Order: sequence, then C-alpha cells, then structure tokens
Amino acid sequence: MKILNYRQPAAEWNEALPIGNGRFGAMVFGGVSVERFQMNEDSVWSGNFTDRINPDCLTELPHIRQLIRDGEIRRAEQLAMASMVGLPDNERMYEPLADMFLYYHDVDQPVSVQRLRQISCGNMPIPVPEDVSQYHRLLDLQTGVHQSSYDFHGLPHSIVTFASHVDSIIGIRTQGRAYTVHLRRGNHTGRLYAPDMRTIILSGRTGNNGITYVCGVRSIRGSIRCIGATLECQGDNDLLCAAATSHRCADPEKEVLKILSRAENKTFDRLLADHTKSFQAIMQACSLSLPAKDDLDKLPTDERLRRFAHGEDDPRLICDYFQYGRYLLLSSSYPGSLPANLQGLWNQDFNPAWGSKYTININTQMNYWPAEICNLSDMHLPLFEHMKTMLPRGRDAAKRMYGASGWTAHHNTDIWGDCAPQDSYIASTFWCTGAAWLCLHVWEHYRFTMDRKFLSEYYPMMREAADFLLDFITVTGDQVEFSPSLSPENTYVLPSGERGRLCRNAAMDLQIVYELLSAVVQGGRTLDQKTEKYAELLKLLHPVRIGSDGRLMEWDAEYEEAEPGHRHVSHLFCLYPGTQVSPDDQPLLDAAAATLAHRLAHGGGHTGWSRAWIINFYARLLDGDKAMENIRALFSGSTLPNLLDSHPPFQIDGNFGAIAGIAEMLLQSHTGKLRLLPALPQSWPQGEVKGLRARGGYTVDIIWADHRLVNAKITAGSSGTLVLQSGASAPHAAGETLWVDASYQIAKGETAR
Repeated sequence: MKILNYRQPAAEWNEALPIGNGRFGAMVFGGVSVERFQMNEDSVWSGNFTDRINPDCLTELPHIRQLIRDGEIRRAEQLAMASMVGLPDNERMYEPLADMFLYYHDVDQPVSVQRLRQISCGNMPIPVPEDVSQYHRLLDLQTGVHQSSYDFHGLPHSIVTFASHVDSIIGIRTQGRAYTVHLRRGNHTGRLYAPDMRTIILSGRTGNNGITYVCGVRSIRGSIRCIGATLECQGDNDLLCAAATSHRCADPEKEVLKILSRAENKTFDRLLADHTKSFQAIMQACSLSLPAKDDLDKLPTDERLRRFAHGEDDPRLICDYFQYGRYLLLSSSYPGSLPANLQGLWNQDFNPAWGSKYTININTQMNYWPAEICNLSDMHLPLFEHMKTMLPRGRDAAKRMYGASGWTAHHNTDIWGDCAPQDSYIASTFWCTGAAWLCLHVWEHYRFTMDRKFLSEYYPMMREAADFLLDFITVTGDQVEFSPSLSPENTYVLPSGERGRLCRNAAMDLQIVYELLSAVVQGGRTLDQKTEKYAELLKLLHPVRIGSDGRLMEWDAEYEEAEPGHRHVSHLFCLYPGTQVSPDDQPLLDAAAATLAHRLAHGGGHTGWSRAWIINFYARLLDGDKAMENIRALFSGSTLPNLLDSHPPFQIDGNFGAIAGIAEMLLQSHTGKLRLLPALPQSWPQGEVKGLRARGGYTVDIIWADHRLVNAKITAGSSGTLVLQSGASAPHAAGETLWVDASYQIAKGETAR
C-alpha cells in the first residue's frame, strides 16, 4: 500500500508523522481541537563556531602514548582528560524552529493561548473533543502528502499537507472549519509580527546568541483577517510556510518573503502537482513487494505494528517500513540541505538527546548506509558537501592536536564542521577515525555510481584522511602502533580488575585504517595517482584477529569485557560496513558469527540503531532467518507508533540502518561480485524488489518464488564486466540490459528474458 494510516490524531510527538524537503520540515499531528505542525529548519542550531582545541594536547600526547605502552591506563586516561578534552567540551545543538497551530473556533472548550505555549514546550498533550467520527490520518509514502480528514459535529473537515523541495515551502490546504493560525516557539522569546494582512512572521535568535531564524506563514486563498500577529481563516484556505536563517543568507526575512511570493505566483494545485511529480519519481525508483495479507492491510499502521511485534506475520508492513526509510532519507537529506542529523530533520527539544548532532562513530554513517543500495544516491550528496565544511577544521585538529598532516575528526561534528573532541566521556571522546570512516562513504559512492568526476573531486579529501593516519601511526620495524585508540564506546577489564578504555590498536580503528588505505590505493589506480606510501603501511596491518575463544578480538589483547552485551559491536566493522570478512573465508565468517552470538547472548541489540546494525551483520553472514528475527526484535522493542526508530529516545539511524539491512538481505556486491538473494528468510518465500543498486554502477530488479531466483534484470550504468557469485560473467557496455535466469546464467538484451 505504501501508506501509513491511523484512526486517531497523534496524542504526542512520537505519534505524529514527518514531512520534509531536506531543509524544511514538520511533524504533523492531525489534531481536532488544535492542529499542530512542529517545524524544523536544518540550520537552526544554537551558538556559533568556537575554537575548542585544547592547547596542551600536542605537548602531552607522547606521555599519554608512553603510559599506554607501560600499561598505566588510569594515568593515561587522567592525562588525556586534562590535555585532550575540548575547551569548552561540548559542541552546539540542533534546535526546533517553531510550532504552527491551527486553533479551531468551534470546539466547546477552546484551548487557551497559554496552553498552546505549554503544548509547544512538549509539556501537555493536545485534547481531543467528542463528536468526532470517520477519522483518518494518512501519509502517502510515494507522494509525500499527509492528509487528515474527519467529521466534526457531522460536518466534514480535511487538511492536506506537503513539504516541497521544488518550491522550498510547506503547503497546507484546509477545507471545513474556521480557525486561527498561531506561531509559537516554546518559551523562547522572538518577534511576532505581520508584514502584510495575509502574512505573519516569527523571528529571533537561537540559544547562546546563535543563528537568526525567520519563519513565515501566508494565506493565498480563502477569507482571512489579520488580527495582531495571527491569521483568522474561515475554513477553506491555502497556507504557505517558509523559513530561512542567517546561516544561509544575509537577510532571512527578505528570503522568506521572496520564497512565499514566488510560490504564491503558482496555484496551490500547481505547487502540489510539481511536488508530487518530483517526489514520486524518486520514490518509485526502488520498491519491495512481498505477499500481502489483505485482512492486515485494512488495519491502521499502529495496530499492525502491535500485531507484528506479538508474532503475527505481516510482510507488507516490512515493505511499507522499507519504503518509509527511503521516504525519511529523501525528506531529511536532499541536495542543497545539510546532512540528516541524529534525528534526521525532526526535533522538538531545545536540549535534545546528544544535542541531535552528527555523531560520526557510527550514527551519521548509518544514516547513509541505504543511500546507494536503495537508489537514493543524490541524497548522499549533503554529507559530502558537509565534509568540505569539516575539512579545514579537521586539518587544524590534526596539526594542533597531533602534529600531523591531513585531517581528522573525533566522534561528533556540528553545523560548523567542528572536528575537536566532543564531551568528556573517555570511551568515545578521544576516538579520532571519524574523518577516515566518512571518507569511506566517498569511496562507496564512487563504487556504486562509477562517477569518475566525483572521485576526482573528492579523492584529495580521502588522501588527506589517509595522510593523517600515516603521521598518527607509529611504525617500528613491522610493528604498527595506533595510539591512543579505543573501541567505541566500550570498556575492558585488565587482569588486575582495573577498567580501561584507552589502548593501542583497537580492532575497529585498524579496520577503518585498512579500508581507507585500500580505497586510496584503488582510487589512485583509477586516477593514475601515486600510492606507494599507503600500500606500504597497508601491508603491515592485520586488523582482524581471532582470539583463543574463537571470537574476533576487540582490543590489542584478550581482555575481559566490562559489558559483554554492549550496544556497539565495533570489532565487527570488518563484517559490515567493512569488507574484510568475506563469505569466502569460512574461519573469519565463523569467528564473526561467534562474536555476534556472544554479544546477543549478553543482551546486545537493546537500542534501535544497534539492532539495525545486527540485521546487516546477519545479512553479511548469509543468515536470512537470523536477520528476520532481528527485524522483528527491532519492530517490537525499538519502533515508535509512527514507525520512527527509538534508541530510546527517538533516533533516526535505526530506520536507515534497518532498510540497508533489508536491502543487503536481497543483494550484495561488496566483494566485487553480485550475490542475488544472499540472505532470504523462510518467511519471504516469494517476492520482488525493483531498483536496488549494486557496486559497479548496476541497477537490479529481482523476482523470486519458492525461495529461489526466478530472474533478475540488471541494467549497467557503465561499461565493464558483470560477475556473479555463481561464477558467471559477461562484458557489457553502458546502458546494456542483462538477464540472470534461475540457473544463474547471464543473457543480454530485453529479448533474453
């Protein structure tokens, strides 16, 4: 169906439904006494850039490294806390833009303005009056259009809402009841005024004397009166909303009025049609179809989620969830926007969990795991553009903290690309391979698109991240020392009982180094660049080691784990998203499986994003049933009524990681060979997926029945040779169509099917 539907308004934020155009979006509640649109603009952040690099780091770094060598971990960590923590220790936070309320006139007990303020602060639910019937609240994932409709006192009412990246607006069409439009921003003061008799504006600055924001609402159809700084609408009205900040333009108010005027020159129907056409084209490029249960399709989404969590099969819900994840990435990361942050685009809190920043020791990367394989490659571009913002900050951090060339980043960054250490939590603060991991996304984008021009533009950034690693790592003979190192965000126990986080050569760090150096060497061959120094270090690395217990080692020695069920499974980076553990290497595959089983046996996967990562692990282990078990666990333990992921609280990376895992169950290409249906669970005996992407520039459609391949259509985006895991291969030109039959033989052309 590709529609989320509900039979009641959202009682709280976790039940509201998101819309967005990448830069500007809202959570829509579908309220009956009051309709609430909790709005966000992606550049509304507190404060401004501050140079936070600790001046003592470079001086004390050799002492920290020596203490780690000597096994004086506590002293090393104490010195790191004194000399490496940023000053101040925290980056800035992502803030809400505003709330827009439609305050209905005909309810028996109208909601007061004071109560609207309390609602916008998240302190009070929106009341639901009696005498409401035929209520429906829908989000069409294919068109990006939200609609709520109902009868109130026997009279019909409806609201249609969409967020258009074509025209940079949120459009709202109301039919039925009269209402007043209010703009609020919690308890935060701002200027609220009416520049003309059809428009109201809310402007102000974010916390810590930060960014200037402007939000505007204009009525372009219907009977209205502007009273004070509110709009009185008589029922059948078209509203346009726009937002701008000083982060992007010198005069945000002028920009908002320009956006509104430009959109007003179109009809509302034209705005909606242009949005729908653009949105649909992207959403229809990829889809998953599994056998439907008609009786379940008729139920509201939240009821289906409850049934599925209690063991009932609902394959169509998985299809809707897959498309919802694609919808969320399109809506929170579009060319020209900032990257999707810890909550994508949607945040109602002025002090959100973890600052709603870009956490780059997995969470931001997980946001973009589905971008390539799920045919949303252009949605990856905001991340790469933001890396350009980070680059000069990262060079500064590399030089002043470590005396190194190139660039580095620690486990968080923000709108200004801050690369200094964030907070004062030893298990994460001093991790410095964030830039290296982000650069692997550059390489993956190239592998999927085969866009040589893109690689030429970003390859220098990859080399600089590798240059930092060459300077940071100490090589003595054939021994490599990466120090200080840590395994995010875990703790080990020394034989003495002392607990430690800092170490040398944590597995994840070396695995990331291995992946990046490999990418730099391969990219250098493509671009005819010299890469000898990277290849020399690559030969010395042995990042994947099996311990005496048959599991992969997480640290430089076989320490006891303080938390065996930790949410991070960092030493399995080599399995996913890395490529160092292959199905062709059974001992490593078995060790990875044992590592994962041990983590789960001790309570691992208890957060949404961690459970999503596990789905990808089992897909790479070619175990579809285990992957499916973890999809069910994600739905039952970490999915909110609106299908957003819960860490808890809400954190969007689990949505993105999960759909990447679903795609990985159906198609893999990380080894250079296409593996079709590698991890198909028993509960998916038949189905069809269209528009998945594979490395090498391929677009892949797959049909299966009775758990076996029927056929696959593979369209080549560039010239090359298609190689299947079965061993079959075929050279091809760009644009050619190849067909794979049930016996995994390849034929060319449309007539070969």
